[in-house]
Amino acid sequence: MASGGGAGRALNAFSDDIAGLDDFLTINAVLILDDAWNAAYQNRDAQALNDLIADDWSGFLPDGQVISKAVLQRAITTYPEDVLVFRRQVAQLYGDTAITRGELSANGVHAQSHLRVYARRAGKWQAVAVQVVP
Repeated sequence: MASGGGAGRALNAFSDDIAGLDDFLTINAVLILDDAWNAAYQNRDAQALNDLIADDWSGFLPDGQVISKAVLQRAITTYPEDVLVFRRQVAQLYGDTAITRGELSANGVHAQSHLRVYARRAGKWQAVAVQVVP
């Protein structure tokens, strides 16, 4: 009696491979966005952040202050002319949500660690939140 199990297993494996490829491509899209955020910071380019960060974005600072997109865009233009180096620790994908964790050093000295949250809305990835810790 032929069960067709071999073909079914092959189809399932192929489907799993496609799903894995989709996740790979998706997380790479988020990493490109994360790198663009880092570049905007390094260049003190508030306009570059405009499309990367959702209008309802929130930033949570170590002192408990919550800042908006507009506040962040103003702040990066006045950031000291330090040499900024970002280091990513991890990126994870959860469906239409992704997170990245990383560190920022200024002139070789640890300045902060951060957790960034990205969301895919209407097919477009944008940053929706960040938590900054010392």
